[in-house]
Amino acid sequence: MGIFWACATPRANPVVERIPHVGDGELSRLYDVAEKLLHTTTTAYEMSVQGRVVTERLNESGYEVRRLPLAVERLSVDPPVVHWSGTEIILKGGDRHAPSVADDPRFTLLPEHLCTALLHSGGQVTGAVVRDLSTGAERTLVADTYVVAGGSVLTPQLLWASGIRPDALGRYLCEQTMATCQVALSDDLARLLDDGPAAVEPNLWIPVAEGRPWHAQLHRGIFGYAAVPEGVDRRTVTDLVWFSTCDVRRENAVTFSERVADPYGLPQPTFHFGPSEADRARAEDMVSDMTKAATALGKFLPGAEPAFLEAGFALHITGTTRMGAGAEDSVVDPYAKVWGLSNLYLGGGNVIPAGVACNTTLTSMALAVRAAEAIAADT
Repeated sequence: MGIFWACATPRANPVVERIPHVGDGELSRLYDVAEKLLHTTTTAYEMSVQGRVVTERLNESGYEVRRLPLAVERLSVDPPVVHWSGTEIILKGGDRHAPSVADDPRFTLLPEHLCTALLHSGGQVTGAVVRDLSTGAERTLVADTYVVAGGSVLTPQLLWASGIRPDALGRYLCEQTMATCQVALSDDLARLLDDGPAAVEPNLWIPVAEGRPWHAQLHRGIFGYAAVPEGVDRRTVTDLVWFSTCDVRRENAVTFSERVADPYGLPQPTFHFGPSEADRARAEDMVSDMTKAATALGKFLPGAEPAFLEAGFALHITGTTRMGAGAEDSVVDPYAKVWGLSNLYLGGGNVIPAGVACNTTLTSMALAVRAAEAIAADT
């Protein structure tokens, strides 16, 4: 999520979005650790008047609206100021006032460097070749254990460029179907917005549930497409964003060219992705559900009626180096270690083996915590 992250950190549904190869109790413990590292909370936006008004109306309409878990700390209400979690919070163990791991003399960060290859022989990685993008100079880093966490495209790209090419590499790519709309609250709801700090935006969540395999968020202005037309009272506008699960299929994949390079000299990626018939039906049901919620709240803004967004917009790509029980249909074992290499581990949404509708960052981190614990136990 290095390009964009809205800091939403919901847990996956244990039935509809079940993560195989990790027990439910174990996954819950790993989620606890990940939430602490991210400083996840559901209270930072609890004072939002629009959030309360929207919640009450949708719950009356049969929904089960909750406050969205977010990696954020509320600093003040008036003016509304929050501190969103990022790398610096993780390195401080979830507490922005704590010492940072980055200050440990054993920690070294190489800015503006690109890893271009992993050297390997005899079932082990023996070095990582990195290039200084400001000078072009290359060096090889040597370690006991290597972890690659470059996202769902760059991680398999690096493995492919390094000649590490298990059969499942890049395959089983999964991405959520995403739809959105904007609503201006009805007059009776808008009149209620004067009862409190209306400047605090809503951040709400309708979780995935059995019989309802889509994740829903209601908020204001997180995505760049959500501009409010001139003359519209911004306090009354709510963005609805729905995400549906997709089937995990081997033919959905990112592949890498043997001839064409990207701007950094690594193999050019090509995406092969399409929905199944079940995906299409699920998406249509999801939009019908979103339309029902929207009309319970008010009227669509002109030009912001329910619409699907292009594939990849959600940035929740999973599965390209998926976890599994064997090398025939996965790239890493249940502890994120690459099959056939004793000291190479992977992290990120690319490891997630299931089709999920919720935001993927927290689940990615939970699985990364499990891998980190396995590395620590082995060293």
